[in-house]
Amino acid sequence: MTLDVDHSKAFRTPLQLRSLAEAVKSAGEHDENDWIEWKSNYNLSEKQTKATLARHILAMANRSVEKSSQAASGFGYILVGVEPGKVSGVATIDLADLESGIRPYLGPQGPEWIPSYVAVGGKEVLVIAVDPPKDGDPIHTLHKDFDKYYAGMIFVRRTAQTVIAGPGEVLLLTQRAQSSEERQSLSIESLDNPVEVPSWPWLEETVSSLLEKERKIVEAGKKRRSSGSGFITPPNFDYRSESDYVREAEDYLCRYKEYLFDVAMQSYVQKGYGLLRLHLKNSQERSYQQVRLELDLPDGISAFLGEDYAGDDVEAPGRPKPLGEYYSLMRSNIVDMRGIVSARALPDVNMRVEGDAVLCDVVSLRAEETLSLPTVHLMTTERLGESPLVMPWSVTAVNALGRTRGHLEIRLGAEIEKPVDEPK
Repeated sequence: MTLDVDHSKAFRTPLQLRSLAEAVKSAGEHDENDWIEWKSNYNLSEKQTKATLARHILAMANRSVEKSSQAASGFGYILVGVEPGKVSGVATIDLADLESGIRPYLGPQGPEWIPSYVAVGGKEVLVIAVDPPKDGDPIHTLHKDFDKYYAGMIFVRRTAQTVIAGPGEVLLLTQRAQSSEERQSLSIESLDNPVEVPSWPWLEETVSSLLEKERKIVEAGKKRRSSGSGFITPPNFDYRSESDYVREAEDYLCRYKEYLFDVAMQSYVQKGYGLLRLHLKNSQERSYQQVRLELDLPDGISAFLGEDYAGDDVEAPGRPKPLGEYYSLMRSNIVDMRGIVSARALPDVNMRVEGDAVLCDVVSLRAEETLSLPTVHLMTTERLGESPLVMPWSVTAVNALGRTRGHLEIRLGAEIEKPVDEPK
């Protein structure tokens, strides 16, 4: 015969527990396994019975996480008063008295368990449900001597029996206890809450207008200047062709457009617009490694790092010499040093903007540390209305489970006034 009951899920309700007891009555003599134990003829009032039940509870709690999850959602069950082919029942006692009699053997940090009575064939059967084991659980040991057992002993389930743990089983339980990856609860706080972001709707238009003016000036320099005889004056040493000049002009205009935006961003930073100043907080007594903060920017909001525009005044690129003027051949050998970055170690805090997200990687965050992150500026070139916007954030760490989530509020401020002076 087999234990004829669906054990793909836990038995929780009185009806489910009764079906389990009835399945034991109909089971075969050898149908016990790691997740279920049955006993008969126990006197629940006796101290010896309570100590024996504690031993079985400890063994159920010391099972393998992986193996226990294969039946009854990891729960373990101990039934008293029923066995294959027979329901003897038990003389019931107050469950509170039962619990107080078992608890001293389990200890203050012992496993969680719930006792219940169910009626089978007109008799009461005790069913004890033991919570599923999980990674990080301590090794559950006996806390009080009884009979031939002494405090500190470790019990496990082996081939449907409760036995004293061997060296290999103790090692596995030790690994289970050490495999805990504590769920982290890292958080961030903003010094500017809500973050106020002014509207800058005319920025693109102004940059385009200034760029067009510069383009006309540059295009006027494309006409080659010559001597009165119609020949190029030799001292000019300008060997550029018209196509050479066009390429040089286009490269310059691209850099000039970047310059205009850089000037605007520098002004934005200097005036303290759209400040986002964050602290990453670890309130726990453990350190976290390779922490990542992710901020999702709302539609219409962009971001940039304040430190990128916190230096001296932005330098304008050199305008190309008009075609036909003195032009040194040495210019072609000049290396643009702006694109060359010296080799250096990666920073402990790497704040950056990627697409519609602000990312920050922190190599290590010590126990109970609060870390100030690089300042970010938020901006919008659209008129987004007056409703507050929400910016979700999340934090993860490679040595901890879970993802802490939250959000910051963005309040849309007044429109930035147009500048009186244009960039020189």
